[in-house]
Amino acid sequence: MRFFAAAAVIVLGAGAASAECLRVAAPHEVRCLPMRGGSFQLSWIHSVERTEWRETYRVDSGQVILTASEFSSAGAGLPDCLLPGEVFHNRSGRMWIDHRHIPIRDLRIRLSPLSHHVLHVDGRDLDLTALFGESVVSIGVQREGTPDETAPGSARRRALLRVVGPRG
Repeated sequence: MRFFAAAAVIVLGAGAASAECLRVAAPHEVRCLPMRGGSFQLSWIHSVERTEWRETYRVDSGQVILTASEFSSAGAGLPDCLLPGEVFHNRSGRMWIDHRHIPIRDLRIRLSPLSHHVLHVDGRDLDLTALFGESVVSIGVQREGTPDETAPGSARRRALLRVVGPRG
């Protein structure tokens, strides 16, 4: 099958166009993931500390906003000070920063099997490296999506959505 556009837009979800979706763009492909709850999480294994890091984002008027960060080691990449209103917690070996409000203009992620990036949206856990390979993706908001063979129940969708384990 030939693509005459630079990228194919694929919706993973309800089969009908969504009013708002999470747009994940790789160099040769774009996917639009329906987002009913208005928030999503991104988790990965820190490349230096080798521990899980998880960030929570919400979408407000088309803008992606970082609202919380959770981690289990105090190493490279850890914020060195809290912004006004942020709260730091440390319980049972897990640390997190709540009440964040950091607008993200351009959320870009370098995918690698070493870091195992997983996007958590609407109860689904999507292994981004399995979907896009080793590449750089950008995540943003798109107003509309286009339905295709990745609708619920299709064999193509099951192949694309790999459950990566229980959420914790």
